[in-house]
Amino acid sequence: MKDFKKILVPVDGSEHSKQALEQAVFLANLCQAELILLHVVDLNRKISSFEQVSTGGYIPNELKEDGYKLIGTAAATIPEHIKTTSVVEIGSPAEIITEICSGGDYDLIIMGSRGLNKLKQFFMGSVSQYVLAHAACPVMVIR
Repeated sequence: MKDFKKILVPVDGSEHSKQALEQAVFLANLCQAELILLHVVDLNRKISSFEQVSTGGYIPNELKEDGYKLIGTAAATIPEHIKTTSVVEIGSPAEIITEICSGGDYDLIIMGSRGLNKLKQFFMGSVSQYVLAHAACPVMVIR
C-alpha cells in the first residue's frame, strides 16, 4: 500500500468539513503526511450575478481575507508537528479542488459531504460527487 505523504483537505467551516479535518489529522499523524488546507471562495454564493457583472471582474479582497480567517481557525486545531499549508482560491469549489489535485501530486483528498437533500442533489449534484468522479487521486468523503 502506498503511503500518504500529501493530503488535500478542502475546508468550508461546515460540520462535515470539521470532521474531515479530524480524520485528515489522524491519518497525517499515522503517515507523517503534510496537510494542505484549501478554501474555495464560491463567487456565486457570495456575490449575485448582477453584482459580479457590475464589478467588472473586480473581486473584493475581503472575500479572500475571510477565507484565510476560516482556514486559520481550522489550522489552529492541527498539532504543530504536522506540516500544514493553507491555500485560498476563488472559483467553483468542485473544479478548483480537482484542478489543484491534478496539478499538485496529492496522494489523497479528504473532504466532508455537504449533505444536500435528495432533490437538491438530483438537480445540482454536489461538490463531493464531482470530486469523486474527476479527481486524479483517491478521495475520502466524510459524512
